[in-house]
Amino acid sequence: MSVLFRELEQDRLRCIDVGARGGIQNHWKPYRSLIELDAFEPDAVACALQQQAKRPNENWYPVALGPESGTAKLHVLKKPSSSSLLPPNPKVMSVYSHSGYGELNKIVELPTLTLADFFKQHRRPTPNLIKLDTQGTELSILKSMAPENWSNLLALQSEVEFVEAYLGQPLFHDVDAYMRAQGFILFDLLVTRSYRAEGERDHHFLKKHLNIGRNRRDISARITAGDAFYLRPPEQVLEKGDRKAVLKLFLILLIYRCLDEALWLAEAAAARKLITAAESAELIATVQQAAPAPALYQRNDKIGLWTRKLMKFLNIGRGRKIEYWMDRSWDY
Repeated sequence: MSVLFRELEQDRLRCIDVGARGGIQNHWKPYRSLIELDAFEPDAVACALQQQAKRPNENWYPVALGPESGTAKLHVLKKPSSSSLLPPNPKVMSVYSHSGYGELNKIVELPTLTLADFFKQHRRPTPNLIKLDTQGTELSILKSMAPENWSNLLALQSEVEFVEAYLGQPLFHDVDAYMRAQGFILFDLLVTRSYRAEGERDHHFLKKHLNIGRNRRDISARITAGDAFYLRPPEQVLEKGDRKAVLKLFLILLIYRCLDEALWLAEAAAARKLITAAESAELIATVQQAAPAPALYQRNDKIGLWTRKLMKFLNIGRGRKIEYWMDRSWDY
């Protein structure tokens, strides 16, 4: 049994998922047994479906988190997963998606809690990992945390926007500035790119003039949204000497496929005597099991070297460069 399971099975990675419609994220699922989850979904019906599943270590709350505790208006859109406490901005939404996407269906009143009040009322522990997907209110939720709520936080995954899809919403630079002020670093960013729409037609101009109806890697598009992944600097976590926090950070890095950083942490923790050499080897073996197999030209051996030389000689794969970080996912 890996040191992760020995140490974290009884003291799990404490996660909060705000905007959890549809259930736990795919890249969290392989490590579900090591996660203690508090999930929020203001749609009572969608939340009840998750509660009925009765999965262990999961707690579901049909409440919206917001900047204040009380009540707020939820703007329910034609696409329910795009609903928000902020009103939609149809002028922006219609530029990059067909007109029905941001169409307002109804407005409902619903209870809201700040994260600080949630921890107090429900006597829940503060989180190690937070995921936010609330269509424009992510920053206000973060600001609703009390200073002591940040003490155990190691990582944040937050949806961010680069265009004002919802009226008055903060954009990526606002979220980024706030997280940096809290001492976190932006470690990764998965972006969504969008082509212009016209009326009910997505990709209107590509379809009209180029006969292209799907996304292309070789035709650029505007960055409109994304998922930002923030970490408390791993060096700082190591310096505090908290063995459990180091193991939880390692698990987070594994979940988000930050395998290079996880390998470094396994060695650095052993060097600081926070884990034994045997435990470090166990963690490295865990990363090796989770890692994808390299293609021949990626291998760090003679086979890889000669494959790259052959490809260079035959001029294979050198006509167009696609940067790997523009085409990847945390899911696998």
